[in-house]
Amino acid sequence: MENRILFKARDLMTRHGVKHVTMDDLASQLGISKKTIYQFYKDKEAVVMAVVNLELEEQSLKCQKTQDSAENAVHEMFMLLEDIQHMFKNMNPMTMNELAKYFPEAFARIQNHKDEFMHRIIKTNLIKGIEQGVYRKEIDPEILSIYRLETSFVPFNTQLYPFSKFDVGKVTLQIIENFIYGVMSIKGIELMEKYKKQYSETMHTKHSALELMELENNFKK
Repeated sequence: MENRILFKARDLMTRHGVKHVTMDDLASQLGISKKTIYQFYKDKEAVVMAVVNLELEEQSLKCQKTQDSAENAVHEMFMLLEDIQHMFKNMNPMTMNELAKYFPEAFARIQNHKDEFMHRIIKTNLIKGIEQGVYRKEIDPEILSIYRLETSFVPFNTQLYPFSKFDVGKVTLQIIENFIYGVMSIKGIELMEKYKKQYSETMHTKHSALELMELENNFKK
């Protein structure tokens, strides 16, 4: 039951934002009483913290898996871009701002994860890329890893990028791509373009297959 509550809370908060999902909403969606929820979580703050911890744990595992399976540093960054596209597809853009304003402890947990785990991941990737010749040899991994981390919250700054005018996922991808292309060598850029082309061809094949299936289904009707 605890996991049911946790995963439903994450689903609701991701889609609707953290602030507007109440304990009544959660209980209603699960078909249980609030009393049952309080057996596992003392209040909404506890639910939010559990959701944040779940997200960070899954992100950490995904980053480690990506590091282990990537062909090189550029491939690792390319897979990161894919993950970000999927993450923002159904995410309410106000979620991060609501965490910062209404749930400071949970937001501090995210910042700590950024400053420690993500700093290590990015710096390791930059060092690896220099050694592999896919990043420019003159870049400083420590300086640029800190820079990259400090730009990670920029897409959520509504004074710079109001959500009424900008898509937070698109802004994030633009910032990361600008960073990646800025550190890559000619060899790295060629690899990135190769991965993009392969991805585009794969997606085209999938779309073609789906269209064919739809035509077949319509024909059978």
